[in-house]
Amino acid sequence: MRALALAIFLGLGLAQVEIPLWHTLGEGGFLEAEAEAFNRSQGRFRILPRFVGDYRELGVLLAAALRNGTAPPVAQVELGFLPVLALEGLAVPLPPPGIPGLDPALLRLGEVGGRLYGYPVGVSVAVLFYNREAFGARGLSPPKDFAELRRVARALSTRSAKGLLFSADVYSFAALVLAQGGRLAQAGRPALDGEGALRALEYLEALKRQGVLQVRAATEVLAAGADFLRTKAFMALGPSTLLRAVEGRTRLPFAIGLAPLPLEPQGRVAASGSVLVAFRHASPEAREGLLAFYRHLAEGHRQLALARSTLYLPLNLEAQEAWRKEEVGRLLLGQKPRLAPWHQEAPLLLWAPPLEEALEKALKGNVPPQKALEEAQARASMELSLRWAARSRQAFD
Repeated sequence: MRALALAIFLGLGLAQVEIPLWHTLGEGGFLEAEAEAFNRSQGRFRILPRFVGDYRELGVLLAAALRNGTAPPVAQVELGFLPVLALEGLAVPLPPPGIPGLDPALLRLGEVGGRLYGYPVGVSVAVLFYNREAFGARGLSPPKDFAELRRVARALSTRSAKGLLFSADVYSFAALVLAQGGRLAQAGRPALDGEGALRALEYLEALKRQGVLQVRAATEVLAAGADFLRTKAFMALGPSTLLRAVEGRTRLPFAIGLAPLPLEPQGRVAASGSVLVAFRHASPEAREGLLAFYRHLAEGHRQLALARSTLYLPLNLEAQEAWRKEEVGRLLLGQKPRLAPWHQEAPLLLWAPPLEEALEKALKGNVPPQKALEEAQARASMELSLRWAARSRQAFD
């Protein structure tokens, strides 16, 4: 029957639309399995997924492909890419999905400047990971604010291990700044030397001087993970999805606890995650196919399966209610009222190089935090000015 329907469909002259889609969600993982299910379920569109590595690898490949005209029409990217793609005019605004039962607050995370540029597939929450055995041995509870975080880090630290691990990358620092009530951007422009950034970096620098902080550079992701698993550090902050990713790659030597990120009264919880985007060269048919695929992914049972397997917050409200009955679901969904996009509606990824260099200088090179951030701010502001000038010239031409 399906073959007959497809033959009739093609006979009407409506050829099947093939839609290449680059993604980071694992070879043979959730997205590829759902693409196969979607392709079987209808004959109008065929999603052709291609796994291209992690977010940074995707960014490098996409930048090159968009320059030389070999980029796919659609892709799954990390939330922080949206302001960059919007600023550069590389992605197009998308129509509202029109799907009943989606969480409007989480759907708005796909917006930049009030326009929808990405369909969120799942939302990751910044959390605190901790070594349950170390906490239990010392009778400690996860810290709820930054004063407690300092106290717990001191209680955990020894001559051979640190209480807290910090990866000096743009996401981790943005999450820390947001949790303390600060910002790294104002009105879409860099604020890397503002009060919020300086307060956060001075906090980290003080922990480092006190001997309770283990610092890894942004390029030392694997080493940072090894530090935690080898008990060189007992706490770390990161996206909720990191736990399932680690569990899938290695046998854990101890139980890893997951707790809400410590927050100050005005603090916000950094939201990252997975979104679907359409590039400016995507045909109307490709954009229509992307929306159809998103409607497939947004079904309740698929969203619940994604949440359980990855620790993404599901967009589907029915899936949220089902997941809330489970301990980890309650914990993560409890953070929803204080969620804010980690990129703060600014192209923070464009400013990652100067910011990450500043973090390393301050935390590893003994450069005063204010001086390091002022240098980062100057470089980021110049970078933004050059980009605006280039866009203005293109518009004039």
